[in-house]
Amino acid sequence: MSEITYEESLRLDNPVYVDVRSPVEFDEDHVPGAINLPIFSNDERREVGTLYKVVSREEAVRRGTEIGGKNIGGIINSLMEFKGREIVIYCARGGMRSGSVAALVNSIGIRTRRLLDGYKSYRRYVISGLESIKIMPQLFVLQGLTGAGKTEILSYIQNSVDLEEMACHRSSVFGGIGLKPRGQKYFETLLLHRLHELENEEYAVIEGESKKIGNLHIPENIFTQMRSAPIIYIDTPLERRVEIIRKEYNRFHEHERVLATVMSLKNRLGAAKTSELVNLYNSGRIDEFIEILLLDYYDSLYRYTLDTFEYSAVIRNLDSEKAAAETVEAVKAYLSKNR
Repeated sequence: MSEITYEESLRLDNPVYVDVRSPVEFDEDHVPGAINLPIFSNDERREVGTLYKVVSREEAVRRGTEIGGKNIGGIINSLMEFKGREIVIYCARGGMRSGSVAALVNSIGIRTRRLLDGYKSYRRYVISGLESIKIMPQLFVLQGLTGAGKTEILSYIQNSVDLEEMACHRSSVFGGIGLKPRGQKYFETLLLHRLHELENEEYAVIEGESKKIGNLHIPENIFTQMRSAPIIYIDTPLERRVEIIRKEYNRFHEHERVLATVMSLKNRLGAAKTSELVNLYNSGRIDEFIEILLLDYYDSLYRYTLDTFEYSAVIRNLDSEKAAAETVEAVKAYLSKNR
């Protein structure tokens, strides 16, 4: 069994990363494209951890070995389909979980490598990468009022970086409705991976954001580069903005959460306006509800800042697919002019 750093593993021919941590650890963050073949279930990991803290390390190892022995057969069967590929196994810190699986798998003739220091080393790679990366394509930032369709436009642009998709949050007070927001670690994994995918492209398009998307933070180095990039303004009529928001949120029925969010705006909107919004929502007058929120809350919050920017182009969004094509044309015109 040989050990390999994550950077070295990137030079392997078609590697497959096998994460033997528990599902809850895997869900928090993992190497892009990794498959999860856990030695312990979430409950089993909790049990072994409790034994380690409350009883002794020896008892935790004994119980862990017992559980691992029961589960290892299924892991080996799953690994058989990757025989012939470069298999890289990792756990949290490159310890007993990945070591025991790698040793056993190698003993039956399936060649594997173990990731040195496990997921911990991969996480160091992500942190270092985001702190130091210079975004190689020319970056362009889309700005516009809430509901302008920026995210829809990004979905039609091949060279896009969709931060809200990565965060699973729409970056507003209502932004988490109907979604399960991701954690900071996996958000950063997805972001660095996407930037590496685009490093040989001529340009990339990203949506303008504040430093936070929900509870997640855009890494400082990335945010600084966003702030210095050319800006394209998406100009969308109010009626179209209402339509875009209604279409996005109509899929969800979290009525209590919507009303709780409205009530949280009472200090800014006042009691009368908040009561009006609640009544509109409860009576099903959703377009009027959205329009008041746009005009009285979001626009008053963001319009002044948007007016301070200089724009390299202004795109009218009456149809997001057409607006995306016009955005790409504007990007190419800018690049041609500034070569």
